[in-house]
Amino acid sequence: MKKAGIVFTLICLLTIATFSGCISQKQENGTDVNTTTTQTGNTVSYLKAKINISQPYDLADLNSSRQKVVIVRNSGMRLEAIVTLYNENYTFDDTTKIPVVETEEDALKAINSFPEDVALYVLPEDILYGEKGMGTVGWDAYMRDQVAKRYAKEDADYNLYGTAFLIMRDQKTIVTVDESPYLKGGYENWWLQHATDTISSKKALGYGPYVTLYAALMRSLMVPTKVVYGLYYDIEEGGVWKPYAWNELYINGKWVPVDPYREKIGTLSRYYLKLDETVDLVELDFSCYRSNLEGKGCKPFEIEILEQGTVPESEINK
Repeated sequence: MKKAGIVFTLICLLTIATFSGCISQKQENGTDVNTTTTQTGNTVSYLKAKINISQPYDLADLNSSRQKVVIVRNSGMRLEAIVTLYNENYTFDDTTKIPVVETEEDALKAINSFPEDVALYVLPEDILYGEKGMGTVGWDAYMRDQVAKRYAKEDADYNLYGTAFLIMRDQKTIVTVDESPYLKGGYENWWLQHATDTISSKKALGYGPYVTLYAALMRSLMVPTKVVYGLYYDIEEGGVWKPYAWNELYINGKWVPVDPYREKIGTLSRYYLKLDETVDLVELDFSCYRSNLEGKGCKPFEIEILEQGTVPESEINK
């Protein structure tokens, strides 16, 4: 894993992408075939599934209005649960501004403006872990300056929503995802790929490192960003559950889901199952997900869809 302080090449790579000001995702972001839009008549799409998963995931801690969990069995090593997932669109203030940071004092002021539990998701890795290179979501003053120079512009009105979309759009143009970490013969310890390694190689070893890079870029702009790990039901590949990752941005006091790979802000379909959320993937135990162990008595997860359909919108709030 390279150190966070290596020369960051984002600006060179991004020359192929043209900055055109603050572009609205509502205008340019196409509809994902995997996203089931809330139907008329106040009904919401849902999916109910039975999951058997290796610990340390405690799904009971991840109950929310869009993900309801009933624990069936917990052996300490494996956890079996019934999970109901709902399509949900999150409302948030899309006029929120990015903090204007020109000095270290500005950066400290921005960090101190967040609640203590939120500020963790914007701190650089050397503060979180004591030294650079100990985490994967690495950013420094140089990255901040270069990213801000390109995106946090006065003529774009420092709009957080538009900037977040522009960054994910440019990242998708430049960085590819290699899914072989999830296959036999893939990479061991793929989740430890540093954000700077991802940008220099233009290849993410799975969706985890892909969203790690996005988190680093957004945090460099003083936007608290979570890394979320879970499963995704991919219709495009014939209907298969796969390990997946996305982010959450802290926008005006709310955590808003963001899928940088699918270029989505503020919406989650019924096909996203959250297993964990963290400051950095180094915090999680992926030992059962190592490709050299897969298929040797180590099954990270088994999941079976029990039913799908629609329910009244009021069902979500029960």
